[in-house]
Amino acid sequence: MMKKLTIAWSPVSLLGWMLLFAFPVQAEEPAGKAAAVVGEVTVVGSSGDIREIRRNTPFFAGDIISTGPNSRVRLVFSDNSIVALRPSSRLVIDEFMHTGDSQVDKSSLSLLRGGFRAVTGAIGQARKANHQIATPVATIGIRGTDHEARYCAGDCVDLIDIGVDAPPDGLYTGTNAGQTVVGDQYFSAGEYGYTDPGGSTIPLLEAPQILAADPELRIDLKEPAEVPGERAPGPTDKTDQSEPTSESAPSPTKDDLLEIPAQPQSVRAVPCL
Repeated sequence: MMKKLTIAWSPVSLLGWMLLFAFPVQAEEPAGKAAAVVGEVTVVGSSGDIREIRRNTPFFAGDIISTGPNSRVRLVFSDNSIVALRPSSRLVIDEFMHTGDSQVDKSSLSLLRGGFRAVTGAIGQARKANHQIATPVATIGIRGTDHEARYCAGDCVDLIDIGVDAPPDGLYTGTNAGQTVVGDQYFSAGEYGYTDPGGSTIPLLEAPQILAADPELRIDLKEPAEVPGERAPGPTDKTDQSEPTSESAPSPTKDDLLEIPAQPQSVRAVPCL
């Protein structure tokens, strides 16, 4: 004889199920979108998923964005701040929240490798302390609207062809408008700084060539986003992936994307100031 199964619902559990279906879980809001992409640009998500960035692809808090050689990307955040990553760079979106409330809004990024040119958005303009970019040797506090940086760790040899020798390792920063603070040093428009691998920051009397001569940093961030040679628009869904073809190269792993290639000993041994 088949027994009849009876499920008894308590008022609390019944209310919980009702609320679950009445208020579905909201999708994660993107921190921004890629406005322009040239070459190979990839993302490792907070869950370890690997995505290729194309124009209009969203990015999220927790993402690690990497540009390959001869590749670049212009990131536009939801607060209208802009970060243009040069080739062979890596940027982490540590935290990003933009609600319009300056008490809770925050933009916290980390440059692990390479360089960038950036313009401050609404978060930094409303509350300067809420927007900063960390590097392996110093944190850049934003007090201005336009600044640039290049972190060298034995890998700043890409400008030799245009007459720029690899400089000593460390962080090179420049302020184009407004003011920035690097470590305990403040820099106004037209001023430059250098932070050695030990974290000591000093002002520079003139623009370092690793910044001034770099064509990747001499761009107008207010120009239209379309860039010659950029990747065609792709899917905007965070989890949407293109199907590999039989002729495609093997897909890179997370470790492949996060690995920083070893540099020649002659480059790594450049003395520091």
